[in-house]
Amino acid sequence: MDEHKKSHRAEQFFKREISDSDIQKGAHFSFRDGFRLGFGFFIGFMLGLVILSLITAIVNSIFKLF
Repeated sequence: MDEHKKSHRAEQFFKREISDSDIQKGAHFSFRDGFRLGFGFFIGFMLGLVILSLITAIVNSIFKLF
């Protein structure tokens, strides 16, 4: 019985000291999340290249006029 009281007091102490809000949950990424991130970087890079090439073509055509 005495051992039960000690374990109950220990549980109460740790419940007060360690609340759920203090514990940060680890990030659990799956392969799907990694694919989405990589695919997003790829699409962003390609879109940046297209925009840069369009700007270059427009500037080049403007300088050809003069």
